[in-house]
Amino acid sequence: MPDLPPSLVSRRAVLTGTLATTALALTACTGGPQSQASSTGTASTSSDAVPRTLRLAVSAPPVKLDPAIVSDNESFRVTRQVYETLVDIDLDTGATVAGLAETWNESSDGLRYTFNLREGVHFHDGTELDAEAVVKNFERWESLSTSLSAQSAQGFFDVFHHYSNIPTLPKAKDLELSTKEKEDATPEELTAEQQRLQQLTDLQKQFTTDLFQGSSKGGTASYFQSVEATDKYVVTLNLRRRLPGLIEALTLPGMAIAAPSALTGGPEDNPAESLTTAPMGTGPFKFHSLEDDQVRLEIFSDYWDQDRLNNNKQYPEVALISSVPSPYNREGALLADEIDGFDMVSVDTMRTLVRNAKVVVQRDPFSVLYLGMDQKNKWLAKPKFRQAVAHAINRSTLADKLFIQGSKYAQTILPPALNIPNPDNTASHDVAKAKELLADVEYQGEEIEFAYPLRVSRNYLPLPERTFAQIAEDLAKVGIRIKPRPIAWTDGYVKTVQSNKFNGLHLLGFSGGYRSPDDFLSGILANKENEFGYKSALLDSQIMLARSIPVGEERTAAYATIMQTLDQDLPLLPLVFPISALAFNGNVTFYPPSPMLNECFADVQMTNSPSVTS
Repeated sequence: MPDLPPSLVSRRAVLTGTLATTALALTACTGGPQSQASSTGTASTSSDAVPRTLRLAVSAPPVKLDPAIVSDNESFRVTRQVYETLVDIDLDTGATVAGLAETWNESSDGLRYTFNLREGVHFHDGTELDAEAVVKNFERWESLSTSLSAQSAQGFFDVFHHYSNIPTLPKAKDLELSTKEKEDATPEELTAEQQRLQQLTDLQKQFTTDLFQGSSKGGTASYFQSVEATDKYVVTLNLRRRLPGLIEALTLPGMAIAAPSALTGGPEDNPAESLTTAPMGTGPFKFHSLEDDQVRLEIFSDYWDQDRLNNNKQYPEVALISSVPSPYNREGALLADEIDGFDMVSVDTMRTLVRNAKVVVQRDPFSVLYLGMDQKNKWLAKPKFRQAVAHAINRSTLADKLFIQGSKYAQTILPPALNIPNPDNTASHDVAKAKELLADVEYQGEEIEFAYPLRVSRNYLPLPERTFAQIAEDLAKVGIRIKPRPIAWTDGYVKTVQSNKFNGLHLLGFSGGYRSPDDFLSGILANKENEFGYKSALLDSQIMLARSIPVGEERTAAYATIMQTLDQDLPLLPLVFPISALAFNGNVTFYPPSPMLNECFADVQMTNSPSVTS
């Protein structure tokens, strides 16, 4: 593959796009296979001077390129091109389809899964994929240290809850209001107490059974038992407890299979350390380089699924992914033809893009923005104060004003697509109620620190500074004083707000990786004690038991109860279910948007832009 001349696409060129003016109104334009024009271009040959190149601008650089120990979507964007998983997601329906495993079957008790691997699949280093390679990946995941596993999201530990322990159920007295609290309790608070006690009774019945089978190298509530190569291309996975969402969970980017040669040679605490900077998988693109916050990927000529490439003669042969934090600079670079497309379109830039005939491709909402409220703070520890915050914020206006049209305000952390009913009587915007609650707790206007990220756009938070300002304005209207704490995303924003050293308000969100409530609950609440100062054995027990319930009415009811518990405890306030979008020049004629962000560049259709081919 010939190299792309550096002068055509440079870090400097991408950053010199003109600043876009702020849009005052919102116009949406959705692109997709039906609305995007087909191209008559043909695939370039090896004799071409410049390969067909996709130049994509994103809001932040990848943190690291090992999907097993990372949690940010910009890292996953790259690793999804380089690695593949045992199970894949259908581009059109979102259903699970064959990936590196052609077929699989589940035992009648749900404790054993057998995967039949494809033959003839090779890693980028030339070695063959077989059952032993898959087993080595599982063994590596299982043996990761707690410090490394804590960096993971949407991977082995989130699927199997490997270091989790069976919660100790609270006693009834732990859930009852104190005598003084009962004297001042509202009818709603008394009803909530009775609901908690009934939930405890129901849980006690289920805890009388043996919840997990066999031993575990992890925690007592780890679902993972063992994995073995039962034939050259057959892998058998054994569980300690039924996990109905397992097949869907195996599509997560953190469950990607890496080349065995890359799993050794590093330091004792992470023998696969080379994967953090040099990923090695079986995917359609090979990693080439990461320099000046720009990732270069090149098509893998020996990719096993040649039909996929042959059926799309217009796939990019090279992908250049550049970090451009400002949404206005990303827009300017697109208008100047310095890039072919960018992610994280904001409401501010939408109108200009549509006016300039750019194609805007929207994703269905499958992420949530929330306001974290750390109960280590003196005031946030008070339930009535957290309720006052919930009543103070106008979530509907927030969604309408700062997010792409069609985004909805959130009543729970679970997107509507998961079909879990909202609790009754969730907090609505009510300034008078908020002021009343603040008076009840005798709040005198003490400052509360409020952290928000700088120089980044996330699919759940495209305009962090303006979102912070809008929420701060709502809080000020009811008398809550905040102390702004802006933190650059690349300076460790997430680490800061999820540590036990920060104890105020903060903005964060979560993007779902597969269609399961447990994905959101596990992802958001994995570090709840540090991030929210929140403990609840009742909630932990409810979540653990719900995982093993097959899809149906019982499962829906179980998750509805969990949402009720979260609504009563209120460790965080769900804000918005955002629609995110990408924008492209006309040389990109199709891009495969995915609510789960499972977007493979091998399915993109494009011709080279004039600035690249000239």
